[in-house]
Amino acid sequence: MDQIIDFFRHLFSYSDFRSFWRSGSWTDFHGWLYIVSDLLVWSAYFVIPLLILFYIITKRQKLRFSGLYILFATFILICGATYFVDALMFWIPVYRFSALIRFATGVISWITVFYVVKILPIAFSLRSPDELEAEINNRKKAEQELKQKNELLQEAEKIAKLCYLQWDVINEKVVLSEAAQAVLELSKDVKLNHSNFTKVVHPEDVKHLEKMIDTIFIKKFFPDFYCRIITGNDEVKHILVRGEVILNDRGIVTTINGTLQDVTEQRLYIQKIQLQNQKLKDIAWIQSHKVRSPVATIMGLVQLFNKEELSDPVNEQVLEGIQEAAVNLDEVIREINAKTETMKLVKE
Repeated sequence: MDQIIDFFRHLFSYSDFRSFWRSGSWTDFHGWLYIVSDLLVWSAYFVIPLLILFYIITKRQKLRFSGLYILFATFILICGATYFVDALMFWIPVYRFSALIRFATGVISWITVFYVVKILPIAFSLRSPDELEAEINNRKKAEQELKQKNELLQEAEKIAKLCYLQWDVINEKVVLSEAAQAVLELSKDVKLNHSNFTKVVHPEDVKHLEKMIDTIFIKKFFPDFYCRIITGNDEVKHILVRGEVILNDRGIVTTINGTLQDVTEQRLYIQKIQLQNQKLKDIAWIQSHKVRSPVATIMGLVQLFNKEELSDPVNEQVLEGIQEAAVNLDEVIREINAKTETMKLVKE
């Protein structure tokens, strides 16, 4: 114990030692070669930690194993110190301090060894540059394919006039896709929620929409339904609404995901078909009722016509009846022609 205390008490004392110049037979060339070599090694060992420190500061947010870099920098710096002390001892023989530096170098060296052994499994699990490059290429390829699929999906949505919405019931927020903005003809700065979404709906369909919403929240089920909307350009569109209900653990509706499809053309076409069918029914009714009556009258009067005695006074009454029935039949035919012309306009 006394030796240890004495060692640190005289750490920088050197009166009891000889300098290197005084130990042995050094020539000037030999001595200065030794000194310059030590100083060159020390200067390199001094600069390398500075470069490592600069690299750590520059890459501090992206750097892995920063502790290992610091240990290497410390290890290199303290190794360089031993070379500097050796060069210094040609004039100042601080053997005690040199021994302490070497001991510190050994301790730092083994700490570095333990740290390296600890992180080796992690380091070996990291991908090589070739593997990382291959993964990056695969990700770029996947991103490109995803982009193409997304573009095709957007094009399909555009062609089908299909879009989606998400209603966050808890936060009273409605999120629309870009296609929905186009279908509803809304500007991108418009933020929809349940209260102002009803303003977009046709006034005659608001009650129907509220009824559907009540059904969704009461039955926890989303029935398909149609409704009309009024776009920003005051255009009426027919929308088919489909969706699903998302519930939390307590069975409360939290989110409603839905799709909107512009079916204006289909609905108008169906309305035209329905109108045509109604007119066809009207024509069929006219033919079965109004046409049949004057035709039956004419056929009955023809049977009363006296072909053997043309001067028969009854024949005159029969001809008058036939003329009247013919006039009625002509009016019926005109009515049928009028309805037929209306059907042509509906088709156009």
